[in-house]
Amino acid sequence: MSRGAHLTVRFVGSLWPFGPSAKRIAWAETLLQPGEASVWRRMPRADRRESIAVARRVAAELIATDPATDDVLAAALLHDVGKSEARLGAVGRALATVAGAAAGHGMARAWQQQGGVRRRYGLYLRHADVGAGMLQMADARRLAIEWAEHHHRPERWNTLSIPYAVAAVLARADGERVTKVT
Repeated sequence: MSRGAHLTVRFVGSLWPFGPSAKRIAWAETLLQPGEASVWRRMPRADRRESIAVARRVAAELIATDPATDDVLAAALLHDVGKSEARLGAVGRALATVAGAAAGHGMARAWQQQGGVRRRYGLYLRHADVGAGMLQMADARRLAIEWAEHHHRPERWNTLSIPYAVAAVLARADGERVTKVT
């Protein structure tokens, strides 16, 4: 799936007003440590629903070769937790993505230092770093912190505490196209 198609599917899915079912929430929370669960619960309903879908896809793919560990599934559940700090709805997120593409993602750090909507756009565009910081403060597992920080940086996956192949599974489950497997 192309990046544009992936983002379109995400946008449409984010418009669905309901969160995950109670059964799926209970499943997710069995995988999370107390601090991780606290941060995860702060995510908007659509983000929690998507994170559960990602974790279930990871579990389904890894079960054939190696049962997914709780650490890997927690990383899947928590990878986008930083988006919650931007406090943007679906339209705001779409606009932040377009603004980041137009101005360059390098502007996100400067925007984050400003106020108003620019700050929120900067936080959203830097959600990987923001989420890693949130997870560190929540005393999350190392793998969850690493994946939150590096899930959009495949050039760094070889430095993580999981094999590159598992990182690729996590990325594919999140709708990313993985072109290089080492």
